[in-house]
Amino acid sequence: MTDEDHVVPSADDPLGAGVPISNGSGGRGGAAAALRFSRLDPSDPRLQIINDEQRFSPIVLEYMKKHWGIADRGFDYNAVSVFGSQSTGKSTLLNRLFGTNFDVMNEATGRQQTTKGIWVSKAADANLLVMDVEGTDGGERFEDQDFERKSALFSLAISEVVIVNMYENNVGLFNGANLGLLKTVLDVNLQLFQQVGSPKTCLFFVIRDFTDTTPLSKLSATLMGYLHKIWSSLSKPAGKEDCSIDDFFDFSFVGLPHKVFARDAFESAVAKLRSKFVDSKNPEFVFKPNYHKHIPADGFPHFAESIWARIVSNRDLDLPTQTQLLAQHRCDEIAKEVFVSFSTETSHFKALLEDGSVLESFGKETNEIVRSSIAQYEKAASRYHREVFLAKRKEFFTRMAGALHVVYIQLLGNVHRRAIDIFTTSLSQRLSPSHSDESLAVGDFSTQLNEAVSAADSYFIKIAESGRLEGSDWSYDSQLAQLREEINKIAAEKRTESIAAMQKGLEKSASESLTEAIQLAVNEAQPGMWKAIIESLKEVLSASEVQLKKRALGFSMSEEELNAAARNLRWQVWTAFQDCVRKEISEDSTLARLRNRFEAKFRYDDKGVPRIWKLDDPIDTYFKNAFDHAEKLLNVFARIDVPTSLIGDAIIDDPRFQPTSTTILSAPRLQVIRDRFKKDADVLFIEAKRSMVVTTAKIPIWFVGLTVALGWNEFMMVLFNPLYFVLMLITLAGMYATWYLGMVGPLYQVAKATSGEIFKQVNGELQKRGVRFNEQGSSGRKGARSRSRTSVERNRGVGEPNGIELVDAARSLAASESKLKRKAFSSPSLDE
Repeated sequence: MTDEDHVVPSADDPLGAGVPISNGSGGRGGAAAALRFSRLDPSDPRLQIINDEQRFSPIVLEYMKKHWGIADRGFDYNAVSVFGSQSTGKSTLLNRLFGTNFDVMNEATGRQQTTKGIWVSKAADANLLVMDVEGTDGGERFEDQDFERKSALFSLAISEVVIVNMYENNVGLFNGANLGLLKTVLDVNLQLFQQVGSPKTCLFFVIRDFTDTTPLSKLSATLMGYLHKIWSSLSKPAGKEDCSIDDFFDFSFVGLPHKVFARDAFESAVAKLRSKFVDSKNPEFVFKPNYHKHIPADGFPHFAESIWARIVSNRDLDLPTQTQLLAQHRCDEIAKEVFVSFSTETSHFKALLEDGSVLESFGKETNEIVRSSIAQYEKAASRYHREVFLAKRKEFFTRMAGALHVVYIQLLGNVHRRAIDIFTTSLSQRLSPSHSDESLAVGDFSTQLNEAVSAADSYFIKIAESGRLEGSDWSYDSQLAQLREEINKIAAEKRTESIAAMQKGLEKSASESLTEAIQLAVNEAQPGMWKAIIESLKEVLSASEVQLKKRALGFSMSEEELNAAARNLRWQVWTAFQDCVRKEISEDSTLARLRNRFEAKFRYDDKGVPRIWKLDDPIDTYFKNAFDHAEKLLNVFARIDVPTSLIGDAIIDDPRFQPTSTTILSAPRLQVIRDRFKKDADVLFIEAKRSMVVTTAKIPIWFVGLTVALGWNEFMMVLFNPLYFVLMLITLAGMYATWYLGMVGPLYQVAKATSGEIFKQVNGELQKRGVRFNEQGSSGRKGARSRSRTSVERNRGVGEPNGIELVDAARSLAASESKLKRKAFSSPSLDE
């Protein structure tokens, strides 16, 4: 056992008694190292602050209190660490400089890794925390440089001085001098920890086996050239683009002779170097105030642990090895080849979906294709680095899932449209009269709506769920929410339409009932007509409201909606009532009712028998009574003559109600109807007067006898002359046939039209020759009729005329017309 070996006898580790222990975790010494990581060892001041599993020790503060005695020193302490390649004497250098007892390599047993993880101990003669860091470029970790980068960055972040240990013959080498690792560490350190104005760190280069053949100044210039080149190649974060390496680091260089071949010189140089680290009075004292991290001693454990946690979580340090790089390259190529085949197999889905099709077997087919593609990838890539293979397998699956997800979203769009069609079609069929049942007949809309919504919802979920890719995180929640939102919107519109249709049906039924009641009441026009009509209105309103409440149950209407619907229904029924009343009491219908009422009183007696006017009948009195009797209807029809309270508060209190709405016929319209009715009544009066004249002026009996006596011979001649007799029989037969077949009217119309056409043609020919008798004749006839009417009206105003006066008036009228006709035909021109 050499003086560089360290023996730890411990009651907690009897196997370690008298056994040399290295800072690693191999052999029996690994158990003791594990204990020193998590349990205080009173006999050993060393602590494995970070083990080779990259875990931070939980007992750092306990060591600082009980072993090192610096927990209460505040800012009066320093931290130094060593960085360099494996087996270059780092632990030996620390032991010589600071009086620590870090394990060193036993050269007799072979060159191998001695320190695993990061160890820390207190310097013998100073408040100085010394960290021994696992060497870089060790064969034990092969290509895995992950811990090397993290441990180097940790040392750089928490130490005031980092001793960079290297051989002289490695100066000028990139990997031999750990410049590649240093580049990575400086890059990440700049990203994570360095800020403008933050404490500097001293990089203290110790050139081992220095022979002075090449001056130290040249060696330092070479190293500084490399460092500046490395710094210029770094990608600076925002705000640090113009910073130089000297803004964050100071540099020192020292050479140490060979430890074996120049032992005395080596020991002398180490002693001189020790003074720079532990003697604060030395002009070249290494620990300058601007290097201190300004962390109190009792806060150092937490500070170091947070730094390590941040380093471990940073992905910029996870650089791949050569084996991993090869695996990444080959796995990417294999995945690319398989993806081409995958794309070909899935290309037809997009074309089908663009046509609006719904592929119910989409999920089954795509899952089968993905499983086949994964199997192809695994077959070709599973022989490469397992972690890379699994990571790339996941990436490949994610890529396939991403490509299919676009198609899946398109599928959901088609399913969305199909579900909307299913909903609208299902709801329309359920609400159609052919599909309706008794419950729907009373407005069971909500049940039918829920069934239609459930059908559309179930269809969408079924297709969306079956179309998902196994193992993916696909979700159709947002699409389902959009579908339900659109369905709810359509359902609200359908509900509004159905409620409106229900109300319209109730209004139509109410209008029909009101029309029948109003027609009956208006036609009879009995006293209290309006009261009876209003009572009918109330009955219809009551029945309609009962039907509304019954049908509203199916719509799940709220109390507020029901009240609003009832108010609207009452107003619509009132409006329909007004329309029916105004339609039945329009000008033409009112005039017709007045004329019928007048004729019933004027032309018929109290028993309903038609009157045959005689000369001694008081026609003027009958006329006046009938006219007054009919005219009374105008006052009845003019307005709804009932107290407003009888109409009902529900209608009167409606803000749309106007008191003037009870007026049916305005004063101007009443006057128009009166004038028209008076004219019609006057015509009937004149016709009655004429019928009286015709009835009175009949042929005397003596004239009939004289005619028979004078025409006897001619009558006998017709009877006994075969030709005349046959002609007479034919004439009589033709007249009978015409009467029997109902052709009298048509023949009369034909004769009238023929005579009118002949008259027009004759009149046209006469006009061509300058004869215009029709205007004068027409004017004459009009004047005669006017004078005759004036005479009749004057007679009606004076009193009842006798029969002789009527006959004279009729004869005078006929003579005047005959005279005018003769004058018109005898005059060459009406202008003369």
